[in-house]
Amino acid sequence: MGPTRPGQFVQIGCRPVPGDQDRESLLGRAQPWGPLSPELSQPELNGPMALLRRPFSLAGRGEDDTGSTWIDVVHRVVGVGTRWLGELPEHGAVDLIGPLGNWFQLPHDKSIGLLVGGGVGLPPMFYLAEALFEAGWYAVAFVGATTSDLLAVDFVDEVEPDREGLPLQSVAQFSRFGTPAVVCTDDGSVGLKGLITDGLERSLQMMDRPKREQTVVFACGPHAMMRATNRLARHMGVACQVCLEQQMACGMGTCQSCAVPIFDRPRTGLGGDADEARRYRLTCHEGPVFDGCDVVW
Repeated sequence: MGPTRPGQFVQIGCRPVPGDQDRESLLGRAQPWGPLSPELSQPELNGPMALLRRPFSLAGRGEDDTGSTWIDVVHRVVGVGTRWLGELPEHGAVDLIGPLGNWFQLPHDKSIGLLVGGGVGLPPMFYLAEALFEAGWYAVAFVGATTSDLLAVDFVDEVEPDREGLPLQSVAQFSRFGTPAVVCTDDGSVGLKGLITDGLERSLQMMDRPKREQTVVFACGPHAMMRATNRLARHMGVACQVCLEQQMACGMGTCQSCAVPIFDRPRTGLGGDADEARRYRLTCHEGPVFDGCDVVW
């Protein structure tokens, strides 16, 4: 695998890797039919199987003791593809394409990063925290979900997330890079009760103007969360980059399934003009990371 950066993703085939015995059936070759009872030997005809690859953000990368490269992928079981991935045995083989897409940019005139990850949008924030640490930035992570059971993080022993929204070294995936975290849940089951933007707004309000000018908000998660995050950042005069999560069939710009509307020119105001020129860009090829102000939310 070539060089990777935070924000990029891979396309994983969530189905058995073709071998000598099943390669023909997985490729859809013609199979013999009996005179009365057809023999269905193609795997996708014998049971549920994910036909298309699934996109997964990179949550980390490293090398083991043998010098082999590993990548970290976080997933939640929601369908047949992720169910197959979750049942894969240790050292099981997967077929993937990547790295794909662009990545988060670290402007030279900035030095503070606010990492906003909601639900399954958390993995790229783990990788980004490492990059910010290596670049010498100060960072704070904002972790959000509907309830504690949906938080894809590990908590540090004896460090409980603050219920008032103060950043603490409570999330293991961030604390190993010296990044404190604000944890928010809609039902208040852990951390601050409220939306993730509630925690972000409190932190931004505590910054003076010079610090805000040094700050970039990086966001990934549900569409509504990123839209609200971008609007808040704009209101507070802070730059915002968003990593969009679109359904993708190919991940390489061929199928045209991940098009998103983008304003033709940089935005200068909070509101949107319905008649303002816009065009479509492919999330997989020209994204998934965009300036939040360029997206037609």
